[in-house]
Amino acid sequence: MEQAAILVFSTRLTSAEVWGGLTPDDDTRRFLNTQEARMPTLPMLDKNVNNSPHVVLLGAGASVAACLQGDKNGRRLPVMDNLMEILGLQEILERTGVSCEGENFEELYDDLVSNKEYHSIAEDIEERIRHYFSEIEIPDEPTIYDYLILALRKKDLIASFNWDPLLLQAYRRNIRIQRLPQMVFLHGNVGMGLCHKDKKIGYINTLCEECMRPLDSVKLLYPIKHKDYSSDLLVRDQWNRLRNHLRRGYWFTIFGYSVPLADVDARKLMLEVWNRNSTRELAQIEIIDAKSGSELKKSWDEFIVRQHYGICGDFLGSYLYQHPRRSCEALAAATLMLNPWPDNRFPEVRTLSELHNWIQPLLEEEVKYEKYKEPFRYMTS
Repeated sequence: MEQAAILVFSTRLTSAEVWGGLTPDDDTRRFLNTQEARMPTLPMLDKNVNNSPHVVLLGAGASVAACLQGDKNGRRLPVMDNLMEILGLQEILERTGVSCEGENFEELYDDLVSNKEYHSIAEDIEERIRHYFSEIEIPDEPTIYDYLILALRKKDLIASFNWDPLLLQAYRRNIRIQRLPQMVFLHGNVGMGLCHKDKKIGYINTLCEECMRPLDSVKLLYPIKHKDYSSDLLVRDQWNRLRNHLRRGYWFTIFGYSVPLADVDARKLMLEVWNRNSTRELAQIEIIDAKSGSELKKSWDEFIVRQHYGICGDFLGSYLYQHPRRSCEALAAATLMLNPWPDNRFPEVRTLSELHNWIQPLLEEEVKYEKYKEPFRYMTS
């Protein structure tokens, strides 16, 4: 068994409420100390470089979009509406005489865990879910998740509600790029492992980098009406990191996620800090989803300021795809400086190495900024 690779989220967990165990960098600390009290404020601009984060929230629809034909072995990626069918959960229910007619999985599972008589059934369902998602493998060719990870920088964050390991697998095979975004998993993930002794997290089936013992599976949060996002140290840490980034975010992309009826607490936790974001008046929300625009706007209306939002049907139409690694700079140039940058869309490629070669000039430009404070150029393909 290999030692756990150093991940963006591989860190010692703490109980810190604001930063979730992270120490803010100098730029962030300076920004919070000097600007946060003034409303509204500009994003964290340095020349034409925007150091405010781009936050991406992923739901089950994103994983489906990443593997429209199924995973590497044809295994389908479910959403809540078809989870029972794809995972064959009806068998478990029928075997125990529990009726599931007319109920979706969220309602059904909440009923099961609320009744002590059905706890064993709920445990069987949880085992089936973990087993199914643990066997999912990312296809060999580049997926939307590869593009998404490479479209963001170290300052940015991807927050996933998904149990499947696709995002982690994409991250792992792009790790040589190094300048990748941070990631958090708000409901746990079958690809994550945890050392309870040293409070370190990394890939499942690897060793803790301190005690060299195998990492344990992490807890998965299932759809009940009132989830506990605070008592579990790992879950609290993941949510604190999201909340920290949302409080400073300039772009907020919601990809394939609609807040389920059974997860009102998730909306509350996000909305609370988004409303305290001093750049919110200037920030932008983008929703990537196949649902109707009016339905999506209604779902996220509390987060939207005036007309500062956009809706697109797929990732290829998103700002991230049109301005990879420069989404916050391009938005600031267009809206604050009235000097829109030309699109610099990802190319169509067949291999990851082609994708890595294409972003190399962007990476080199980031190094020059960090070393010599050289501003970004308007990148064109």
